[in-house]
Amino acid sequence: MTAARVSPELADLQRLSVRDVAALIGRGEQSIRDMVKAGKFPPADHRDGPKCVRWSAGTVRRWLESTSTAAAK
Repeated sequence: MTAARVSPELADLQRLSVRDVAALIGRGEQSIRDMVKAGKFPPADHRDGPKCVRWSAGTVRRWLESTSTAAAK
């Protein structure tokens, strides 16, 4: 049996918690919340409850790409 390949689009739909996002970009959870309030990080794409927000992996990936592109200029 061979492993199925996961398309990049499907992986982009994965939902990430603030803890996941913080670990990915090397910041603390409160730093992520502060960046969202300041407009320096995209707001969460999904709300799973009154205090449970999630970002799609694609949103975080695009933000990382845009910040690395801006830093390279």
